[in-house]
Amino acid sequence: ATKGLRLTRERSIIVEEVFASHEHFDAEQLVQRLSQRTAKRRVSRSTIYRSLHQLEEAGMLRKVARQDGREIYEHEY
Repeated sequence: ATKGLRLTRERSIIVEEVFASHEHFDAEQLVQRLSQRTAKRRVSRSTIYRSLHQLEEAGMLRKVARQDGREIYEHEY
């Protein structure tokens, strides 16, 4: 179920980046990777954090560990 959420340009960019690699990552690493994009592909920090939570709720990501107070994510499949 989409829970009433649209696949916006920003969410699409986040999903593409998250699933482009099979390595564990934390939210700040994702923010850093996306901040290196051109202006048309930039996404706000709050959108990234919200989208990670939504992907986790949808069963596409899971938190696997805490490292230095940061939550580490991996694909759930």
